Order: sequence, then C-alpha cells, then structure tokens
Amino acid sequence: MKKSSIKLLLSPLLWPSLLWLCLFLARPIFYSAWCAVNPSPCIPSSVNAFDQPAFHYNLIQADFLSNLLQNTLGVLVFLVPWILYWKRKDTALRETLAFAQITLWNAAFVELAHALTQRPRPLVFNDPMGDGANIHQYTSFYSGHTSFIAVATLSCFFMARRFMDDQSKNTPPLRFSMAAISSAFIVLYLGLSILMGSLRVLGGRHYPTDTLAGFIAGSLITIYFQLQNDAKR
Repeated sequence: MKKSSIKLLLSPLLWPSLLWLCLFLARPIFYSAWCAVNPSPCIPSSVNAFDQPAFHYNLIQADFLSNLLQNTLGVLVFLVPWILYWKRKDTALRETLAFAQITLWNAAFVELAHALTQRPRPLVFNDPMGDGANIHQYTSFYSGHTSFIAVATLSCFFMARRFMDDQSKNTPPLRFSMAAISSAFIVLYLGLSILMGSLRVLGGRHYPTDTLAGFIAGSLITIYFQLQNDAKR
C-alpha cells in the first residue's frame, strides 16, 4: 500500500484523537471538585430513585471484571477483520481503521459528556472529602465502558454483514445465514451491554442512568459511522 493511501486512511483518526486528548488534558482547568468544597448537596437522598441502587455496591471484583471485559472484547474485535479478510489485507486494514475511528469518536463524546455534566461517581457521595477531592471522580455520566461494548458488538455485526455481502449476493442459504448471524449478534449486543452496565453499577463506578445513556450513545455513534462506511462501498 502506498504512503499516500496510508495517510488517507489514517486521517479520519486525527480529529477524534485530538478532541479526546484536549478534553482529557483540560480536566484540571474546567473540572471542579464541588463535593469537597461543599459536601452538603452530595448526599444519596439527592439522587433520583432509579439511581439509588448504585450507593449499595462498591465491589472491586466487579470493577476488575468490567475492565477485563472491555479490554478483551476490544482486542477480539480488532482481530475480526484480519480473520475475515486474511486474504485481502487492504480490506482488513480499512475495517480495522473504521472500528478505530468509531472507538475514538466514542471516547471523544464520552469525554465531552463528562466535561459538560461533571457528575460525581457514586463513591464520591460516600466520601465527599476524600474521593470527592479528586476531579477525575466527576466523570460518571455517561459510562464509557458500556458505550464501548455497544460500539464493539455493533461494529462486529456490520463487519460480518459486509463480509457476507462480499461473499455472495442474495442467495437463499446466505439469507438464512445472515438471519442467524443477526439473531446471534442481537443476543450478544444486548447481553454484553447489560452485563457491562451491571458490573459498572456493582463496582460503584456508575449509576444505572449512566450505563443506559452509554448504551444508547455508543449505539447511535456506531450506527451513524457504520452506515457512512456502507455508503462509501
């Protein structure tokens, strides 16, 4: 592949990377550890009833498992195009970079939501003067882990669908296979998203509304960019 072609492929990764990096580095400037300054509003009773369960859990094991699930799934999805298109390296690279682009935009939007809301994590309410003094604990809304699970599973579905379309066009066996694959991915998409959302709540890292918003945001971001990729084919 020519250098000019590689630059063209890598260019969509630049802007989301810069946006995420700038927002992350700007945390000390724009974030306020307001619970440590004035702890009186930072009480569990001030949070809506739907999010109250978040205050009953702070399991280290759940936090560890959520990180393990995110990292493992990320590696697996990056490998998918190289398994599907092992004879077509250019296509595998394009699919990999498309997933990387969506992942970076997702991270950028997560960081933007954190900066705009600065919602304290549940553990801050239990220790406003301790955890509440750390500005990085004001990143509860929305859940980046849950949004990434939606990004990874949906991207994997779009990759599989494009691969099936490349193999054959509208043959009866292929239609049946695509229907089976779609059903399997729906189960995977919903199942892993619910699992991740539950782990983030059990780990004391997020409220239920954070994980629900993360699931919706990650899904919408993925569908938008993947449909754009379909239109370019």
